[in-house]
Amino acid sequence: MSKTLNKNSREGFIIVISLTLMLVMTTMGIGLYYASKKATEQVDIYIGKSDSLYSAEACIAEARLWLKANSATDAPCKNIVPGKICHNVTTGKMSKWKMPNDSQILQNRSAAQSYSCSIALLASVEYEADEVVGFDIGESDSYGDIAGKTKFLYKIRSTGAINEGVNSGLLTLHSSTVEVIDSMIF
Repeated sequence: MSKTLNKNSREGFIIVISLTLMLVMTTMGIGLYYASKKATEQVDIYIGKSDSLYSAEACIAEARLWLKANSATDAPCKNIVPGKICHNVTTGKMSKWKMPNDSQILQNRSAAQSYSCSIALLASVEYEADEVVGFDIGESDSYGDIAGKTKFLYKIRSTGAINEGVNSGLLTLHSSTVEVIDSMIF
């Protein structure tokens, strides 16, 4: 027994195969588009979080410069009640830290970054000059005329943000807060 195929039944088969392959390729293209869009969004989020952290760290560097500049004669914030804020670094822009050879993309990113931080005196600790202060435990045999020193502990709380202008206002996209404890001995 042999079957003969009708010529008309073969002509429609090629169209069905072509349409099926086109549907598969279109579905794959749409899937790749959404996958790459999602990956791009994740990279933007990571970059935004990193940039806001760098902004917060830049404010800490500026606060440390203020502490150093104001410690020439005596401890900064010495007469402030411990725990109270004694100095604020007003909202700064990262664009002031730009380099002359930065590309326009980096200049735009730094223009969107801002920071602010505060310095508070936490405490002052009196101790003798040869005494170990901190996490070390030591013993001393020396008594008598030993010069006393004071260690001042400062808390620097910094916030860095990535802002975007929306309808002449600012929308904060990412924000990072960092706290550090610095000490100075006088």
